[in-house]
Amino acid sequence: MTTTLTKNRVKEIFPGKFGDFDYLFDQLLGSDRGASSLAWQVPASLWEADDKIHVELDVPGTSQENVDLTYDKGVLKIDVERKAPEGDHKQWHNERAFGKVTRNLVLPESADPDSIGAELNDGVLHVTIAKRADAQPKRIAVKTA
Repeated sequence: MTTTLTKNRVKEIFPGKFGDFDYLFDQLLGSDRGASSLAWQVPASLWEADDKIHVELDVPGTSQENVDLTYDKGVLKIDVERKAPEGDHKQWHNERAFGKVTRNLVLPESADPDSIGAELNDGVLHVTIAKRADAQPKRIAVKTA
């Protein structure tokens, strides 16, 4: 499954959380987000602090072997796969989703692709990208005449 951000005009007109409303429509009318009505969501946070860009994704239940990061032409591609448990068992109820999710992040020109690092800890993938030295603010000394 590839996560693609689309513009929802209803959310512009009526700001707020429409998660339950979207879920209801998906259940009643069918979802166009994939074959499963339970599409695995990978929430992300992106922020800038000092000389680095940070990205965090919530990826509970994934292992390091199922996380793949690639950088190409200014885009950081993050592939994460959460595999379904093995074994044959009858489900009574299931709200968990499994599968592969891809997030594509367009990085600013100030990002240094050679500095990209990632760490997976307690179900959170933390990616750091340093800014290029020439993109850092330059402090200019003021001289007295």
